[in-house]
Amino acid sequence: MIVLNKIATLLFWLLAALAWLQGWDGWLAWLPPFAVLVAAIHALEVAYFWLGLKQHSQQPGLDALQVFVFGIFHLQRFIRPAS
Repeated sequence: MIVLNKIATLLFWLLAALAWLQGWDGWLAWLPPFAVLVAAIHALEVAYFWLGLKQHSQQPGLDALQVFVFGIFHLQRFIRPAS
């Protein structure tokens, strides 16, 4: 299920980038501002990972990047063992 969620997240980022580059109208014009909001939330998740969970990672830099792109879908693998 996590892989499917990560694919959906990549699709979201792709659509948001296309909407920004091509200047889509209507409902799709909301994708870039929503992507900025999601990026801000993911930045907070990266901070949470870096401050509290990076010691559980073999490659913290790569995992921080994946947390920024995929958010909670990548972060879950570190939250479960820590609890």
